[in-house]
Amino acid sequence: MKRAFDKWGVFDFFKDKSILIKEIRNHNIREVYFLSNEIEKIALLKQPSYAGLMIGQLKKQFSLSIEGANLVSKISKQFPYIIVNEAAEKSILYGKNVYSRSITSTSKMIDENEVVIILNQKREAIAIGKTRFADTLLLQGDKVAATTIIDAGSYLRTENRE
Repeated sequence: MKRAFDKWGVFDFFKDKSILIKEIRNHNIREVYFLSNEIEKIALLKQPSYAGLMIGQLKKQFSLSIEGANLVSKISKQFPYIIVNEAAEKSILYGKNVYSRSITSTSKMIDENEVVIILNQKREAIAIGKTRFADTLLLQGDKVAATTIIDAGSYLRTENRE
């Protein structure tokens, strides 16, 4: 997790914070939760099933959740991101991919197949995606530049199915 926290620019933030890792049986997944000092005290005392803010999952590697991406976008200064226009924001929240024409700016030094946080014009995390191209190629042409992995709208779309 240290390597992932370093990639997202939050290593120093989490250095003295409490993290809870909850194993999801039969799925080989471990959920990672960020706990405030107050919640940590309650969690240690009461042993609840869940506590804190789920910031991601551990499988083979650490994967950010939307909540984790939102936290990273607020506390980190250096992380891989793409900022999209308002029209793209709406389509991304419905699970659509990111097109080159909709990108208004990016962080520096983005690699091909890199996991990035997709931000709206207000710099709020709306999705997590994976780039198809590196750096300036992301902004050229009229092609899919990033595949949306998970978006903030997915929670609303799946809410009625459960």
